[in-house]
Amino acid sequence: MLSRPDMNRFALIFCCLSLAAGAQPAPVTAPVPDDAGTPPTVSEPAHTRDDEDAESRNESRDEHDGEDARPGAEERNEARAEDTRHGRDECPDDYDDEEETEDTAMVLAPLQLTVDGRQVTPGSMELLGLQRLTEAQVRALIGAPPPGTPEALTPQKAQTFLRRLAHSGLFARVEPRLRATEQGTAVLEVHLEENPTVTSVEVEGLHDLQEREVLEELFRLPHRFPSEDEDEDEDVIATLRLDSRRGTLSVVRPCPPPRPPREWLARLERGDFRRGILLGGAATALEHTVKDLRDDGYLLASLTATLHPDGRLVVTVDEGRLEDVDVRGVGPEMATRVREALDVKPGDVFLRSDARRAMQRLEAKLPFLEPAKVDDDDDGLYRRVRILEERGADGTRTYRTQEEERRHKRRREQVEFELSWRQFVDWWEHGEDGEGISLEGKRLIVHVRPRRPDVDVDLLPVHTQVTGFAPGLAGELRIWDPKDRAHLTVDAALFIPLRLGGQHLPDDPEGTKRQRRLNLLGGAKVSVPATGFAELGVQGHDFTDTLDRWRLGDIDSFIYSFLINRPDREYFRRKGFAAFATWRWADEWLAGVEYRADRYESMRSFTPPLSLFRRDSAPFTNSPVTEGHFRSVVVRLEYTSNAEPGTKVGSLFRTPETSLFERDGDWESRASLRGLLTLEVGDGPAASGGDARFWKLVSDVSLDVPTGWKTGVHLRVRTAGGHALPEQKREALGGWSALRGVGFKELRGDVSLLATAEYRWHVFGIFTDVGSVRADKEWTEAKLGLGGSLHFGDDVRLDVAWRTDDKATATPEARLLFVRTF
Repeated sequence: MLSRPDMNRFALIFCCLSLAAGAQPAPVTAPVPDDAGTPPTVSEPAHTRDDEDAESRNESRDEHDGEDARPGAEERNEARAEDTRHGRDECPDDYDDEEETEDTAMVLAPLQLTVDGRQVTPGSMELLGLQRLTEAQVRALIGAPPPGTPEALTPQKAQTFLRRLAHSGLFARVEPRLRATEQGTAVLEVHLEENPTVTSVEVEGLHDLQEREVLEELFRLPHRFPSEDEDEDEDVIATLRLDSRRGTLSVVRPCPPPRPPREWLARLERGDFRRGILLGGAATALEHTVKDLRDDGYLLASLTATLHPDGRLVVTVDEGRLEDVDVRGVGPEMATRVREALDVKPGDVFLRSDARRAMQRLEAKLPFLEPAKVDDDDDGLYRRVRILEERGADGTRTYRTQEEERRHKRRREQVEFELSWRQFVDWWEHGEDGEGISLEGKRLIVHVRPRRPDVDVDLLPVHTQVTGFAPGLAGELRIWDPKDRAHLTVDAALFIPLRLGGQHLPDDPEGTKRQRRLNLLGGAKVSVPATGFAELGVQGHDFTDTLDRWRLGDIDSFIYSFLINRPDREYFRRKGFAAFATWRWADEWLAGVEYRADRYESMRSFTPPLSLFRRDSAPFTNSPVTEGHFRSVVVRLEYTSNAEPGTKVGSLFRTPETSLFERDGDWESRASLRGLLTLEVGDGPAASGGDARFWKLVSDVSLDVPTGWKTGVHLRVRTAGGHALPEQKREALGGWSALRGVGFKELRGDVSLLATAEYRWHVFGIFTDVGSVRADKEWTEAKLGLGGSLHFGDDVRLDVAWRTDDKATATPEARLLFVRTF
């Protein structure tokens, strides 16, 4: 139960809330088009009716109170009016000089308030030329007092009203004039030309684009307009005055609305067109639309339009079809090959993405050519446009697109460095899409030139337990033939084992010295496109090598060698030379042959281990190899379904177990199949002491099948084996990424079989590995590894794996890996 004082307080609060709710502004009523198609009648802003309703309510309350009315009511009304005028004087002017645009300057003519050098202050303002809008609506929109109000019109107020008229977007012309009356006073006449009213719209000429896309750009309202789903009610300032006997709540809006009501404007609401005034005018709306179409990639798009006197707007869209392709910078014969490589057909709608893909195809198929810079201040693909308006005698308005002339770069000595935010954004959004390409009308101009020699230098952060930290460099020089006859490549590498941490081989100072020798590789090769040869070359080497690159990438092995003394690779010294030829008769296929003559030497891990952790652990076991001179021939056949013409072939560190194709990481866009088959036949020292013939066959097939965005299945089957293999060429399974969860090279033999299946779902994945080896003419029991992965991109991932045999534990093996090897 509530006590009497509580009841009184509750009643007073309820009355105040009721008064506040009753004083809320009424919503602006939307214009309703009639069946005859006449222009809409626009309602007046709500705050005018609010003030009238408040005054009527105050008068009714004063009459009802009778003798209880206090003599100060008139003073309070005058105070409220003064508060309103004072609030309007303090309204912020959002139209600062810094925000003055070129369009506004064209609409608003300068205000002259002097006559013969004498300043004239107009006493009133008249609005002339209105057609569909009423003077009361416009005055309420800009915050001007009604006609006949004895409020002084100062030059500052006049300029504010004019600026608000110009920035409203409702008028094509705002022209102020001063008119002197016979009484000696001045009147500010504002001659207004309303922007056209659109009653219906038609879009013609569309093929790739949808009508809704064009209409959304054409009738898009600025960001200052709330969306159709947002509440458009403006905040109000409520002043509550209480005396000892009764309370009066008055709601006023001292500031004009910041924008015209949506109901006045031509717009789209939930996909349907609503008639109204075209904000900013038809030319401005069409110009914004064609610019947006070009920014969206329709580089040759243009618009024409006709606005009939009855408000019917007909827009014809030309999406921009290419007329011709012109190649500059090379001879006629080479220009024909460039056009074929670009694969851009005249008559097709030309998009920015087409330009980017065309240049990618050009550089892939004709890598000896490169894009030349375009003599243009702007992006070579971007052209400034404007919309021209023509008015007919019958009131019909026509509009057409006109491209501005290209702005050529000034001479070097006249160029001033300037970096603007817009230039940075354009570069970030478009990058180098337009490099080497420009547009002249509807003709595509391709600028190319012979490619200059390429030099590529990479850091080699080598870290192994048999060399310690051995940093070095790998470099490549490519010299291109502008006539595409033969292209020369020279590559080399050098890494130097450093003496750190007191590492050595116990009781073997000579062995320590040998393992700290320089590591050198160098070679040269040529490619002959006319014959299909991708490589014809030789290489000399004396370095620390491994045949475990198919298991774990270089950077991953170096990192875990340095961190935890677990490189998951075994090394040996290899000294000799190789000669090779690789024939690529199709983009997806290659075949090769290689002759190798090498001397192999065993290496041992240094003591103590050079690692950040586990420095007290035993040195990593590096198995000995069969030493001596070996000669062999390697024959290979490879297939990669998604290999592009420009995919690089070959490597300075080439082995029979790894592909000569660079791996493509774009697995989520299409299915891909990769296959490697190599056969090595050679002779060298055998276990019995004399030379013996050996052979080894390697087959490695992997399949990627995307099933969604960042979702897919990865499958791999690898089998390898041979006869009379030296120790360094024998097979072994276990470790990363060859039977994960099982110990490193726990299974050894002459033949191995490994199968892997992975399923990735966005950033998560699961996998299983199963493998077995054949040793002493018998297959070992198959081992199974299970695990999961967390992906941080196409290649970087965190893998955890468990083994499932009698040696299984609850603690998994885990690796953060940066390179995929299959």
